Amino acid sequence: MSELTRRTVLGASATGVVVAAVGLPSPAAALPAPVAEAAPRSTAKRTLYRRRRFTPHRGERFVVSGPGMRMRMKLVRVSNLPAAAKGSERSFALTFRAPRPGVDQGTFQIRRRRFKATSLFLVATDDTRRTYRAVVNNR
Repeated sequence: MSELTRRTVLGASATGVVVAAVGLPSPAAALPAPVAEAAPRSTAKRTLYRRRRFTPHRGERFVVSGPGMRMRMKLVRVSNLPAAAKGSERSFALTFRAPRPGVDQGTFQIRRRRFKATSLFLVATDDTRRTYRAVVNNR
């Protein structure tokens, strides 16, 4: 009959640890790879960033989509920037309101019917993250 000694217990434990470390997949390998959310495509066409494009759409809803957020927002204001000429076509601010809280900030695509999708960097301007502002400054 074999005797259970400290040496046999330690030897069996070490062998078991080596088999477990080599033979089993790591916990990270067992998980599916995270799906990266694609960043919205940027728009660079200058004519998309003119005041006259946005002003007729005050009070209308846009679909705002990008990393971590997709919702409808209403364009509530087109306003002047302090350092720009009043009514400037190239330098102005847009204010949007959301029905529920969104992310703090980011680059998003805004779109609606008969309005070419346009990328804007939106920043939440209130604690509830329901009011967002985009600054267009193409001097």
